[in-house]
Amino acid sequence: MLSALAGSFFLIAASGVQSVDPSLGDAPTIRKLPKKECSCPPEPEKDVFTLYGLVVDAEVTLAPDGRSANERQATIINLVEPDDDANVSAGERARVWHKTKSEQCGVTFDYGRKYKIPARKTEQGQFETDLCLMRQAGRLLNATQ
Repeated sequence: MLSALAGSFFLIAASGVQSVDPSLGDAPTIRKLPKKECSCPPEPEKDVFTLYGLVVDAEVTLAPDGRSANERQATIINLVEPDDDANVSAGERARVWHKTKSEQCGVTFDYGRKYKIPARKTEQGQFETDLCLMRQAGRLLNATQ
């Protein structure tokens, strides 16, 4: 066990290691790299459904390396209202696929909360959303109020 005197010695020795030699020059300036931002198309998407439901679960799949998660995941919601155009009924569970990274226009949802989620159907028949659809829905909502 180190005594207080030995601990003080190490503290003084460590603080003396820092150099004030002017020939070393100034410390390097660390700059922040610009963040990649989500870029949405200017025109609103057509064929957008609104899924209203309670977030109850998520589905995360593994990337090909078998160790990390895929960039795309599904939020699972219990639908509260039907949407005839999307061919879903109240009480059903729906998976809404999305990315989560903001630079990829990703979104996240909180468990136990209800959301009105604008979604498109993919060619495989899956529901999918992103920040662009959420923004578009917000603009449409604000325009009707």
